[in-house]
Amino acid sequence: MLRSFLMALSLATASAALASPATDEARRLLAQGQEAQAFERVQAAAGRGDEDAVALLGWFYDTGRHVRQDYARAAEYYRRVVRDNPSVQWRLGVMHDLGQGVPENPGEALRLFRQAAGNDDVNAHVSLGVMYANGRGVRPDYVQSMRYYRRAAELGSGAGFLGVGLLYQNGLGVAASPNEAAAWFLAAQAMRDSRARDAIAGLNLPPQQMQAAVTRANQLLQSYRRRERVASPAG
Repeated sequence: MLRSFLMALSLATASAALASPATDEARRLLAQGQEAQAFERVQAAAGRGDEDAVALLGWFYDTGRHVRQDYARAAEYYRRVVRDNPSVQWRLGVMHDLGQGVPENPGEALRLFRQAAGNDDVNAHVSLGVMYANGRGVRPDYVQSMRYYRRAAELGSGAGFLGVGLLYQNGLGVAASPNEAAAWFLAAQAMRDSRARDAIAGLNLPPQQMQAAVTRANQLLQSYRRRERVASPAG
């Protein structure tokens, strides 16, 4: 389940943090369901050298919106703007780790994730947590994995909370603790991570322990300065 983070995160929008007049207009058109018009705006702006538009054009091919999905072409556009774009650095790293449109290369993926994490890209922190936990492109290091997952949690990532929970569940770098794992999973669920519910159910904790985990989860959310709260084990 640890490496499945990369598969789940890989559908995120690599250009979500970017903004230019052309891409702002394109996103407005996308929100209105006008994909063809959005694509035309982005394609024209990319032809004029708008780097934000180049990244968004890569996203169109990456996700198969309006055009046939083509990872290789998406990667080609991403490489043109990867130098100064943490979101693109992260997404291209995922593509190298999974072999999507480029040769599978965990070492290159790790390099790109580190580059993006240097600019505090939240997805990159999660991906580094995965890489260190699984020994992808680097020796397994659960202390490092925990550090990256916690930083992702600090940045508001439910996946970060879930990752910490998985380390506690499996006793990786820490003493195995179903109760502590449940607390982190519950916090991840409060942060709207869709995988957390199944992770909680898989622990099969009795009601008394689950209630204690709820209390602990709310302490975690408060300590990470989150407004979300867990109202009940089912919440």
